Amino acid sequence: MSILSEKAMKTLGEEAYAEKPVGSGAFTVKEWRRGDRVILAKNPDFWEAPSVSLDGVEWISVPDDNTRMLMVQKGELDAAIYVPFSRVENLKKNPDLVVHLDPSTREDHLLLNHEHGALAKPEVRQALDMAIDKKSLVEAATFGLGTVANSYIPKGALYHYADNLQRPYDPVKAKQMLADAGASDLKLNYVVNAGNEVDEQIAVMLQQQLAKVGVTTTLQKVDPSQSWDMLIAGDYDISVMYWTNDILDPDQKTTFVLGHDTNNNYMTRYKNEKVKELVAAARVEMDPKKREQMYIDLQKMAKADVNWIDLYYSPYISVSRKNIEHFGQNPLGRFTLEETVKK
Repeated sequence: MSILSEKAMKTLGEEAYAEKPVGSGAFTVKEWRRGDRVILAKNPDFWEAPSVSLDGVEWISVPDDNTRMLMVQKGELDAAIYVPFSRVENLKKNPDLVVHLDPSTREDHLLLNHEHGALAKPEVRQALDMAIDKKSLVEAATFGLGTVANSYIPKGALYHYADNLQRPYDPVKAKQMLADAGASDLKLNYVVNAGNEVDEQIAVMLQQQLAKVGVTTTLQKVDPSQSWDMLIAGDYDISVMYWTNDILDPDQKTTFVLGHDTNNNYMTRYKNEKVKELVAAARVEMDPKKREQMYIDLQKMAKADVNWIDLYYSPYISVSRKNIEHFGQNPLGRFTLEETVKK
């Protein structure tokens, strides 16, 4: 849990505070150039300031995978995150670089807009789940670094249900289910993050797989900043997104994904009152065994309803120059830059 300054928040107001927050960490925000970079400076008041090696950090936004990898290879960046799976083996061969594969709570999934036409029908969503060959998709897209996901709670996280339903790949049955549901000529708009190598590859694979069951998918490539706004507005039918846990407890993700109306259940517009009630009850249950069973039930219910389609779990992949030490992420995705050293 991050510690914020109540005095600064009240004095500056939320908007000004967001521009230049006052925190208790190893670095302070010196400058925020929107759409370009955040410049951090060492915090002299940090309780372990003498042990912090870096004088500052520039967190630069480089959305395009190719550009980002080239910059770190040329030494224009000291480190880069979101390394495409296809680049890992090649980067490992570079003696000037170190590739980091850190355990994560990341889960990639296919968002479904429940308010758009036939996607409102559970049997249609179930058919789409069965129409996707997740094993071949994950092997091809992650180069063997990912594993097929079976739940919104990631593998290794608290209360993950290892025996949760994993629908088999069955395009014949999926096609029949779509016909029975009156959706044999289903047409979907698929919002894709342009410049994201993995997203674009998965989009093509899903388009081909869905075509086998009679679903026509139009790929709409947009800038990542635009795609997020489109998902929030509901201007999409399907789109691949991901989530990483911010806390160890499953309540946060469960609330956002299954039980919280204000964010439209992570843009899916999924609604199930029984699920919502169970989410609220699990949040306050004090008996560990009862609480675990509640989250197992929630995983089963989400899978039965196909709130979204679980795709895969994967590690955090980053790369740094060999003169950078102690650079990496913990399973919650946090960087401990107060421990990082540049030699």
